[in-house]
Amino acid sequence: MKEYDEVKCDVLVIGAGAAGLRTAIELHDRNVNVLVVSKAKKDDPHTILATGGINASLGNMDPEDNWLYHAYDTMKEGVYLANPKAVELLCKNAVHAVNELVKWGARFEKDKKTGKLVQRFFGAQLYRRACFYGDYTGKEIVRVLTEQAKKRRIPYYPNILITGLLKVNNAVNGAIGIDLGRGRFLVFHSKCVLLAAGGYSRIYKRSSSRAYENFGDGIRLAYDAGAELQDMEMTQFHPTGMIWPPEAEGILVTEAVRGEGGKLFNARNERFMKNYDATRMELGARDLVARANYTEIIEGRGTEHGGVWLDITQLSKNYILKRLPQMYKQFKEYVKIDIDKERMEVAPTSHYSMGGVRVDHATGRTSVENLFCIGENTGGLHGANRLGGNSLAETVVFGRLNGGHIAKYVKKIGWKKLNETQIRKEMKNVKELFGTKGHMDPHELKREIQEIIWEHVGIMRTEEGLETALKEILDIKAHVENGMMRVEGKKKGNQSLTDALDVKAMVVTSEAVIKSALMRKESRGAHYRKDYQKTNDKKWRVNIIAKKAKYGMKLFTKKPPQIKGELKKILSKEIEAKYHHLE
Repeated sequence: MKEYDEVKCDVLVIGAGAAGLRTAIELHDRNVNVLVVSKAKKDDPHTILATGGINASLGNMDPEDNWLYHAYDTMKEGVYLANPKAVELLCKNAVHAVNELVKWGARFEKDKKTGKLVQRFFGAQLYRRACFYGDYTGKEIVRVLTEQAKKRRIPYYPNILITGLLKVNNAVNGAIGIDLGRGRFLVFHSKCVLLAAGGYSRIYKRSSSRAYENFGDGIRLAYDAGAELQDMEMTQFHPTGMIWPPEAEGILVTEAVRGEGGKLFNARNERFMKNYDATRMELGARDLVARANYTEIIEGRGTEHGGVWLDITQLSKNYILKRLPQMYKQFKEYVKIDIDKERMEVAPTSHYSMGGVRVDHATGRTSVENLFCIGENTGGLHGANRLGGNSLAETVVFGRLNGGHIAKYVKKIGWKKLNETQIRKEMKNVKELFGTKGHMDPHELKREIQEIIWEHVGIMRTEEGLETALKEILDIKAHVENGMMRVEGKKKGNQSLTDALDVKAMVVTSEAVIKSALMRKESRGAHYRKDYQKTNDKKWRVNIIAKKAKYGMKLFTKKPPQIKGELKKILSKEIEAKYHHLE
């Protein structure tokens, strides 16, 4: 009897967030046999934590808005590191994506008089273009996409821990994983694989991601298969996460609070953003507002618990309950305050990974044959700083586009036979985690890595700190590779096993983040070097690429594609005066 069960499909989608679901829907509608697997429990992907809105240049609130201004904002706030072709695809297709969600039943806020979608401001954007459902936007999008997937009866396996991708002749032909519910190995035999497994913000101690996700699972799977990574140094720190009580530390306080008029104050009751961005104030770029909050705290102007104050008490309780119901509930539950009467205590938190697998965004192709990638698993779209509202747009826009391409591609290629030796090797690697004589607890290793990365690779970085972090991470990597990590118990429902695989992902991801941050000797967007505070376009307007090589991780640079056409023209113009909300 085989030690594993085999499942066959044309396309295996790893990840059941908005990106994975929208791609699966497109594949199904184009008559492709698609299967979705997820590490998460059913209908509980990371996407539900995206709260504030989804960008689309509908022009409902500001008729002047169009895809070019959306692209302008995306390129400018990404400090010109983003792939302009990807940006153009996102901004041109976002309107269709939002309209499609509405057609499928998304309950985005509508104006009672006109019936049009209401749009709110997000930081660093010329116009109001974020469509929303209170502050539950991601959850609403997942609800709609899950409903559509269920209508189509798309096969979905939750609680599956993918341990490795399978390859033959350097082409991916499936994946191997563990059904945590049964404690049994599963081999997925497919023509190609799409990674939609999220980002790596949880390599940091304080993160807006939940404690059990976003450790860089997809990054490790792609890297081990030979795919290129890019922009790994670009981790976004959201300016506002909860700071107190300890069990709430890092939980996101949505940008929609500032979009609805929230103001930031330090412990001296000074509205300090005037010292950092006097024009845009609290609606400045995320990296700038996060650094401002961080600076106020470390220079001694922070609150009792090491934060700053976010004030929205000028709004009525009814308005807050309509526009920000989750935030009201969140602070009522954790801090026992009414945010219409009292200020919120907040601090920066690790939030989003601009870096990821290098892809052709039009198709989702990676540098490995038959391996595709989408969403926060990828790099290149957001450059050095992501605009709020663009991540949700990214999932559904590229889900449709990539799904269409993969559907055509998969019908042209044949099946590649599974390699039984490779399967046995993959299973052996997992089983050895149980049999090792090692003494290191995977859960404790996770906490150790998070402390290292938070302390040395955070909002402000230095050569000395990065070198320290690299040494400590490489030490942990050596211990893991030498069998010093030990998993207790059996495979079924084993949290220790999940933690061990998280550690493997975190080690790869952390090494790439640190080495890329060391290499980039300038400050750009979310990457801020205290020892190289200026942006150096002449030398460093390049993407840093990381790839697995014979003797370890190899880094090199590539220039982003040239900006052409209408986008080049608008980026050459000075249009800052168009910030209507500041007039």
